[in-house]
Parts: sequence; structure tokens; C-alpha cells
Amino acid sequence: MNTVQHPDSDVPMNLEECIEHTNTAKYLSTHAYSKMVPSFKFIIENLIRIINDHDHRIGNQRALEFGDGPCLLTSFILAKKVQSIRFADRSLENLAAVRNWINQKPDAHDWSDLFDRAIHEYHTQTGDTSAKRSLWENRLREAIVNGGLLQFNVRAHDCPVLNGELNYYDIVSSSMCLERVCSTHLIYKQTIKQFYALLKENGFIILMHELNQSFYVENEHRHPILPLNRTVVIEALTDAGFEDIHDETQDQDVDNVADGNVIMIVTAFKPQQSS
Repeated sequence: MNTVQHPDSDVPMNLEECIEHTNTAKYLSTHAYSKMVPSFKFIIENLIRIINDHDHRIGNQRALEFGDGPCLLTSFILAKKVQSIRFADRSLENLAAVRNWINQKPDAHDWSDLFDRAIHEYHTQTGDTSAKRSLWENRLREAIVNGGLLQFNVRAHDCPVLNGELNYYDIVSSSMCLERVCSTHLIYKQTIKQFYALLKENGFIILMHELNQSFYVENEHRHPILPLNRTVVIEALTDAGFEDIHDETQDQDVDNVADGNVIMIVTAFKPQQSS
């Protein structure tokens, strides 16, 4: 059994066990609707604003979506900007759910609730009412087909995602993932440095975290999680070399499923090298 010790805790983190207990269908039935996750309003408003505010600066070719589970919300918003999205996750079950949606299988999850909310927010912020869900969904399908689906293990030395072509992506995005797959703050910081290397000059990173969290419950199993706070996240980005770091936070209620009390969205740019 491959286990690593959770910092400041006697509880081992077994990442293979976390994957084994992943229940994609249950997640999609309970966490993929706006009424069930109040923080989606905060997330959608900020992601739309972030992409709009930096539209002139962000490249439009390739994005890496790293560890968003089966959730397509962030990729949907990114698809308005980029032509290719490499969708990477640790769970083959999550990737299968995404593939089912791309292939429009009858049992694929219906994302219309969150997608319609994203489009409404886009209309509100930009005044552009020409965006239609069907066309936007087609862009997303094409973008993921162009980028591909890929499984990763953040702790593997030969991880194909993190050891991919340098200076390749315009955008790297990761949502509520690194605190689950990085067993120490050192590995977390090293992963941020690998993201930096994957980005082109002037490339853009978007991270979402639940702060001050020590556990989450999935499929009736309680898993320890790497606690992150704002200082750790900002330091990791700064140490990696990122600039123009900005973050937005919102307090959230703690419950018996997860004890993170703040949701954070942080963005930064890889600087242009001097000629």
C-alpha cells in the first residue's frame, strides 16, 4: 500500500484509497447543481469576470484543466476563450463521465443548470447576448477533443501531465484538487512550479481552493486533506516566479462533509522574459 504521512497529523494519506472511494455518479447528483452548492454563484461570477478582464492578455490556444473531477464548469467558461483544453484527472471514472458528455451519451450528466447560469452571468457582465448554450457546448466538446483526456498521478516522477512540453499552455486551471493530491506543502509548491514551467510566457494560472480544510467525506469515507491558507498559496505562486497575483475569497459554512471555511480563487501571470 502506497501511503504518505499527512503533515501535523497521525493520519496517513492514501491517495489510491481516495481514488478507490470516488463515486462519480453520487458527486454529480449532489454537487453539480447550483442550488446544492452555494459557492457556485461566487465561482461563476469571478471566473467570468477574470476571463473578461484579462481577455486582451490571455492567449487563446491551449488550456490545461488539472483535477476538476468530472466537473465541466471551469472548462465551459474557458472554452469561450481557448481552442484546446487538456482535461486531466486522477480518476478514470471521472474521465469516463466527461467522455460520455462529449459523446452525448444518453446517460451523460446534464450540465445545463450551471452552464445556463454561466451564460447569464456572461450576458450580465458583457452585454453580449449572442452567446447560446448549444454553440458554447459545441466549443467545449471540440476543445476537449483537441486537447484530450488524461489521467495523472501528481506524485509520479514520470507524470505525463506535469512533465509535458514546456512553455505550452496559455492557461493552467486547477479547482479544489491540489489539496487532495499533494501530501505535503513541499509537493504542493513543487507542483505549482511545474505548472509555471508548462505555461507560455505571459501564461495565466487560475487556482481554486477551500482554505483551512483538514478533511472531506466522499462515499462515506473520511479523507485527510492538506491544509492550505492564503499565505501558503501566495508564497507558492511567488516562489515559482508568478507575478500579478490577485485573489478573491468568500467565507462559507463548515459542515460534516468538509471543514474548509473559506473558498479562494487566485490568479497570476508567468512574466514575459526580457529580450
